[in-house]
Amino acid sequence: MMRTTIAVATAVCLSVLPSGPAAHAHAIAGARVFPVTLTLDDPGVADEASIPTFSFQQQPNDADTGRGYQYNLAAEFNKRITEHLGIGVTGGYTVRTAQFGKTQTGFQNLNVTLKYQAWVNAPHEAILSLGVIRELARTGTAHIGVDQFGSTTPTAYFGKGFGDLPVPALRPFAITGTVGYTIADKKLKAIGGGPSDLGANGTGGLTGLAAQQFNTGYANRWVGGLSLQYSLPYLQSQVRDFGLPGFVNRLTPLVEVAYSSPASSPSNLGTQVVVAPGVIYGGDSFQVGLEALIPANRASGRFVGVITQMHVFFDDLFPNSLGKPLFGY
Repeated sequence: MMRTTIAVATAVCLSVLPSGPAAHAHAIAGARVFPVTLTLDDPGVADEASIPTFSFQQQPNDADTGRGYQYNLAAEFNKRITEHLGIGVTGGYTVRTAQFGKTQTGFQNLNVTLKYQAWVNAPHEAILSLGVIRELARTGTAHIGVDQFGSTTPTAYFGKGFGDLPVPALRPFAITGTVGYTIADKKLKAIGGGPSDLGANGTGGLTGLAAQQFNTGYANRWVGGLSLQYSLPYLQSQVRDFGLPGFVNRLTPLVEVAYSSPASSPSNLGTQVVVAPGVIYGGDSFQVGLEALIPANRASGRFVGVITQMHVFFDDLFPNSLGKPLFGY
């Protein structure tokens, strides 16, 4: 998985004043409810938790250890500080198995996110939030390859529903997305050889050698993604009720595209793109999602994986305690 799947500068988050209706615990803009997506963060600020998110993917075969598999189990907790400002903590546990080698296990680094819901336009079903993700170095287990130096990622989150389109069949569509710039605490540097040793994009012109000539830092990266959703709950409630079964009326089919690409040179990690088609079922106080993880290029892997998530909303479960902001302003 990319380092960002995985979002603390208050001045950035508070630089845009909110407009439109008051924020909700879910990501809501007018009649549009944006579900929590599995590979990207949604554009809202909420009292909620992912418990858990599970992913599985086969790893490239190794000459010594044979076929390998990676299992990730993650949890995320989000809490509103005020109606528009929230904080989140994400952590996880990784298991790597090998056909002829030892199983490796360990914790992933913790990530802390501060997010501010800056703008909502109800008639046009649009929402914008700003935030910062801080990766806490050395909070995970070193031998599973967690980053040994932290990073900071200023991030924008957005959502737009198509309910204002003149074609009824298109109104259930919506898009969400994130755009971020990851700034590493320690910059990656080439400590041996010259520019001719590196490819045009700094990924290494000499197989195996260029990687040995880098220090232990990291290159800055652009990170983010998009989701395209078709909300059957929106179709049923806002466009037309076709008399579909209740279970079907709670489904949102979607496709997510998550990416990470080098933003500085040199870089020992190329552009990664993962396409994740799937479906989300929305209950009254929870949602369950299931998606495939399809690598779009060689740098992203060779095998299709799967990700599933159980997400609960505290504003529905505990509206008078855990489901309300810490400060009511």
